[in-house]
Amino acid sequence: MAAYAPFLMSLILIAAMVIEMRDGRLPNLLTMLPFVVFLALIVTAPDPAIFAGRLIGAAMVFVVGLVLFAVAGFGAGAVKLLTGLALFIPPEDALATFAIFIVTMFGGTFIILQVHKRFAAQGSKWVILNKRVLPMSLPIGIAGLCAFWLI
Repeated sequence: MAAYAPFLMSLILIAAMVIEMRDGRLPNLLTMLPFVVFLALIVTAPDPAIFAGRLIGAAMVFVVGLVLFAVAGFGAGAVKLLTGLALFIPPEDALATFAIFIVTMFGGTFIILQVHKRFAAQGSKWVILNKRVLPMSLPIGIAGLCAFWLI
């Protein structure tokens, strides 16, 4: 199961990015899938105790995410997706993954504004072309894909 987790998470992250760019929302079912995959990973692991550090890290991400949800523009779906992603990031890769997330969040904001200036369409079915918003699944997904395949 552990060998398939990066592939499954990559599919979940790509689906989340496409769906949020189109609809402006992340479905609950999609944001819960990382937790299901992680549970399957724990159940099939020879020693489930090795995941304790990841659970603690994900709990810290969830608390920070709740604060950002309450104070800033983070949506609940983004908090769940980010927490689910944190379950799969080894502690030694956490700082690099966080740096990629921050860079893509700020860079993504600039890119979204430029795309909106050039290609905005008021009647578009794609939220990313209709409103000036940064779907948070983009930096989350890019950071996760980089963590799985580049770091």
